[in-house]
Amino acid sequence: MKSLTFLLPLVLLLAACSVRGADTAALFEQKVKPLLAHHCYDCHSRKADELKGKLRLDSLEDIMKGGANGPAVIAGDVENSFLLRAIRYQEADYQMPPRGRLSDEE
Repeated sequence: MKSLTFLLPLVLLLAACSVRGADTAALFEQKVKPLLAHHCYDCHSRKADELKGKLRLDSLEDIMKGGANGPAVIAGDVENSFLLRAIRYQEADYQMPPRGRLSDEE
C-alpha cells in the first residue's frame, strides 16, 4: 500500500487545482479515504461523537473547507497545508493522529 503522505498530497493537489474528475474521486475513495476512516474518523467525521477542531475529513469537499484552524489545504501549496503538516508531525500543537504516527506503509 502506498503511503498516506504520498497519496494525500496528490489528491489534495488535484482538488486544490479544481481537477475534480473521476480519477481524483476514485483515488480518494480507494486509497485515501480508507486510511482517513481508520485513523481520523473517530474525531473528524459525521460519525464522531464530538467533532474535534470543527474539521471533517469525510470528503474532498470537507477537507478543502477546513476547520477551526482555517483551511486544511492551501490551494497551490499542498506541501505546506495544515493537514499534511499535522499528519507528518510538523505542527507542534497538532500531531495527527494523536495516538501515534502513521506507519511508513500507510
